[in-house]
Amino acid sequence: MLQRTIRRMKVNTAERDLLERELFLVEAGIRGERRLQKKFIEFYSSEPFEILWNTSLTLGNWPVQIDGLLLTSKVAVILESKNISGELHFENKTDEFFRYDANGVKTIMDNPAVQVEKHIRFIRMWFAENKIRLPVDGLLVFTALKAELCSLPKNIRTCRHHHMVELLFKTIEEYPSSPQQNRHVLKKYMKILEKQLTPYTQKPIAVQYSLDPRLFEQGIYCDACQTFNVSRQRRRWQCDACGKTSVNAGEEAVLDYFAIFGFQANNEKLRKFLNVDDRHLVKRLLSQEILTKDGSRRHSKYSMNKTGNLSE
Repeated sequence: MLQRTIRRMKVNTAERDLLERELFLVEAGIRGERRLQKKFIEFYSSEPFEILWNTSLTLGNWPVQIDGLLLTSKVAVILESKNISGELHFENKTDEFFRYDANGVKTIMDNPAVQVEKHIRFIRMWFAENKIRLPVDGLLVFTALKAELCSLPKNIRTCRHHHMVELLFKTIEEYPSSPQQNRHVLKKYMKILEKQLTPYTQKPIAVQYSLDPRLFEQGIYCDACQTFNVSRQRRRWQCDACGKTSVNAGEEAVLDYFAIFGFQANNEKLRKFLNVDDRHLVKRLLSQEILTKDGSRRHSKYSMNKTGNLSE
């Protein structure tokens, strides 16, 4: 969604700079999670265990997204990945977290150890409500290749990603064995979790960041010359600036609208956004499987269905 939004934003604006920084952090987080999962391959145990990645659960109106949730016969361990480089410091007296980058610049950040504490509290309550009888612990893993842990949080186990597997085994060994928690029971717990997974729903970018609609370019985007001069020519889309043709530029532009402004639109709003006058052409663009129609004729509204994916 950020990529779709950024490419439509006018250049040299503070808002575009903000979203580009956000995109950098999101992509860094994804790389860190992949590094975490790759390292977890080394967690080889003869004891039964189950692992869930990118777990989204809710308690009432409280949604939580957890990078990894490891279930063993002794304990459940939350895995939280942070791809932050530099000299990393935890100030336990104030619960502050900060880092010095390669240039010696100090940046104060949200304390990831506090986030792990919240996730532990959440999972304990969620387990109690769903009759999962396992204690809960957590592990904060820094995945950046150039991260230096200069101090550690007081209450949360923390390590670099190459220490993760050994610290996991040490953590599990601290908990007593229970003959009641066998492979069959862990499978049962997994089914309970998988049944109640809640897909993460991101707010439209313009809503999330309070962005003025005038910041965005109208028209259909050409990914070759990065302009908005695409029009419909003989059953295909063609850029009037560079001549490149596309089979789905119009459909992609519709998805841009939903990513930026919301999960519901009508034909009139889309015509203005796409800079297209033909209502019948826009109606065909709105017939994608990813969209659901509500109402009829001029009162029709279109929204993203539950399987829609605008994560790019």
